[in-house]
Amino acid sequence: FGIPLGCLPAIRSNAEVYGRITSGALAGVKLSGCVGDQQAAVLGHRCREGEAKNTYGTGCFMLLHTGARPVPSTHGLLSTALWRLGASAPLQFALEGSVATAGCGVQWLRDKLGIIGSSAK
Repeated sequence: FGIPLGCLPAIRSNAEVYGRITSGALAGVKLSGCVGDQQAAVLGHRCREGEAKNTYGTGCFMLLHTGARPVPSTHGLLSTALWRLGASAPLQFALEGSVATAGCGVQWLRDKLGIIGSSAK
């Protein structure tokens, strides 16, 4: 895309101390353990390479753990960083697919159209 690499953030471990809060009631508290929503779901379910996790909320996301190398998609999925569990650990990747409207689509069917009586339906 022509974006200089120096403009992009460094990929850091999800399991290291990044710094400390410098002022206020939490001064001195370590800042550590950062992981994104869908990536946290894959990690929390202990998905190994070749396993996938779907999350359902406002949107719907599927992440397939592809291991220590990004895998280019032939079906419109996004190759994305998954996690790095330690400063010297290998970076893990996933293929990600998303649907922008999932949970809010169900709410719309229930609340605005009255087609279903509950989200469970």
